[in-house]
Amino acid sequence: MRIVLNFLKRRYGARSTVALKRRSDLFQLLISTVLSQRSRDETTDAVSERLFAVVKTPEDVLKLERRMLEKIIRSSGTYRQKAKKIVEISKVLVRDYKDSFPRTREELMAMHGVGFKTADIVLSYGFGVPTIAVDTHVNRVSKRIGFIGEGANVEDVRIALETLAPENERFIVNRGMVNFGREICIPRKPRCPICELKRICDYYANRFSD
Repeated sequence: MRIVLNFLKRRYGARSTVALKRRSDLFQLLISTVLSQRSRDETTDAVSERLFAVVKTPEDVLKLERRMLEKIIRSSGTYRQKAKKIVEISKVLVRDYKDSFPRTREELMAMHGVGFKTADIVLSYGFGVPTIAVDTHVNRVSKRIGFIGEGANVEDVRIALETLAPENERFIVNRGMVNFGREICIPRKPRCPICELKRICDYYANRFSD
């Protein structure tokens, strides 16, 4: 893991996460992560920008007509399901967290549409909690390098990575592996020949072994 951490820090920077203070910022982080489900990163960014130009808080969402919400987020895919999740999340936040925000994994995952990855992104990027959010990139990179077996679920991956990475370096694991997975360790035809990690990578060893 040390070789991987040093590589990720050198390539993507060692900046640590900073906890968000405003409820509206935490809300937008949560909703943008919901929008990212089964959606390309560029699409998520564009849809989030359009949505947050109209709504800033859960209260704003509940004032918006469902059809308008669906229209705004339509290009994110499965937009009706996502609109339902956004409305249900907003209802809980207005009802139970009027002047606060859920701060634990259990509280976050009790809301409709919030799974492991979404909760961990809010905890890490929103509150600075030293946990590792496992998205499709982190999952793929971890298994290809050989930190954990192919059959592991996302919770197994998170636990394995958090066991290997010191708390003060866990943020770079998510941010770094996400970028690495977009640029080099891509889903199809990964760019193994130019990868600096190929000498320690199980995927490369198995793919290019004689």
